[in-house]
Amino acid sequence: MASSRSWKAYAPTYRAREMKTLAAWILAGQSGSVVGLAGAGKSNLLGFLCHRPDVLMSYLPPQADPVALIPVDLNNLPSNTLATFYRVILRSFYEVRDRFDQALQQTIADIYQENRAARDPFLPQSGLRELLLQFQAQQVRVVLVMDRFDKFGQMATPQMLDTLRGLRDSFKQTLCYIVGMRQEMIYLFDPSALGEMYEILDTHVCWVGAMDEPDARRLIVEETHTLPASPTKRDVARLLALTGGYPALLKAACHWWSDTGWSATAKRPPAVKWADALLAERSIQSRMAEIWAGLTQEERRTLSEVQKQRRRTGAKLARQYQYGLISLADKGLCRQTDTGWRISSDLFAVYVAAAEGQSNGKIWLDESTDELYQGQTLVGDLSPLERAVLHFLVRHPRARHAKTDLIVSAWPDELRRQGVTDDSLYQVVRELRKKIEPDPAKPCHIVTWRGRPEGGYQFFPEGKPG
Repeated sequence: MASSRSWKAYAPTYRAREMKTLAAWILAGQSGSVVGLAGAGKSNLLGFLCHRPDVLMSYLPPQADPVALIPVDLNNLPSNTLATFYRVILRSFYEVRDRFDQALQQTIADIYQENRAARDPFLPQSGLRELLLQFQAQQVRVVLVMDRFDKFGQMATPQMLDTLRGLRDSFKQTLCYIVGMRQEMIYLFDPSALGEMYEILDTHVCWVGAMDEPDARRLIVEETHTLPASPTKRDVARLLALTGGYPALLKAACHWWSDTGWSATAKRPPAVKWADALLAERSIQSRMAEIWAGLTQEERRTLSEVQKQRRRTGAKLARQYQYGLISLADKGLCRQTDTGWRISSDLFAVYVAAAEGQSNGKIWLDESTDELYQGQTLVGDLSPLERAVLHFLVRHPRARHAKTDLIVSAWPDELRRQGVTDDSLYQVVRELRKKIEPDPAKPCHIVTWRGRPEGGYQFFPEGKPG
């Protein structure tokens, strides 16, 4: 993330579409998730939101209440205790206190100093509530901006998540949350564990993907400004076409362009050879691998079909892969043109072509025939029990099914009366994985979850991202 000083150099129109979305949430007092794959610039957007409140206010009507944007660094939890969690939130207010009037600055400082060493969670919790009451009295909307919420959720205790829900319930007219994650909520959390917190963060989602052309052009200028000669208009156009304006790819391509411009031993090849040269760069390879790993099996299959049909009008493709295309467009990896759907980045299109056959697509049920398919391929050679289990999972996707519930729902009555062991269920799941998983050792469709008093399985028809 950029330093606080460098945020001033960002154009007020940076990520205008996303900023309009976030401003609308804040105006309505709504919480939501900012989601972006690796290298999409999610953290940069949240940093810009927090450090450029002047830009946010330009998207709000003049009569809107003042807004206090509080960046909460969830990576800085010294210990996994409720008291520490409250104290970190109080510290977050303290670190941006200079944005407020003198009286509120003093209140923030006093409450933080009083609770900075508290071990009893009641004390910093009370201090935080007192602070929110002060903002409420001044009709200031508080937005806690929490990046890397996915990592936090994996280590957070139930009490920490309950705290966030409880604060939101107590200060609905004052407090909202904007969280940053690499994947949607369904792939990260158990809805029943997060309760209302899940609903308020999953209802509103802002995807961060490729930049629009003005932002991408500014990034090229920033990344190449130290060179004696700047990229020509043709160079810029080529860089944009190769990367599709995807931040991580564009930055890596700019660094390559700069390095080949400085080095006497690594001359820059002609523009028609840039793709080959960039595809040989480890930085480009690793970034594309990260993007690919963050996609569902359905999205991967959709990309492969887009690449194969790139010279066609794409009408059939749009009907057959509608959900995948919409999702990929949100992530900035695909775009619709006058001649059909295209992969936004020429470099990533080559990567997709090389990965053809690595995904069989979404698992679905043809209601008219009661047959199960993976992509367009019939899932055959299933035993009666395998078919019953998969049939049940397809009809009840993404929910966490305890082992006992799955046995009760899928096993015939006569077999249940004889007794069904956990190992019997495991054997069925193991055989299913051999037939539907791209890599049975790393399942993405039938995923194991562990809980008490018993664990079970969760089914993702589209294939959970890696």
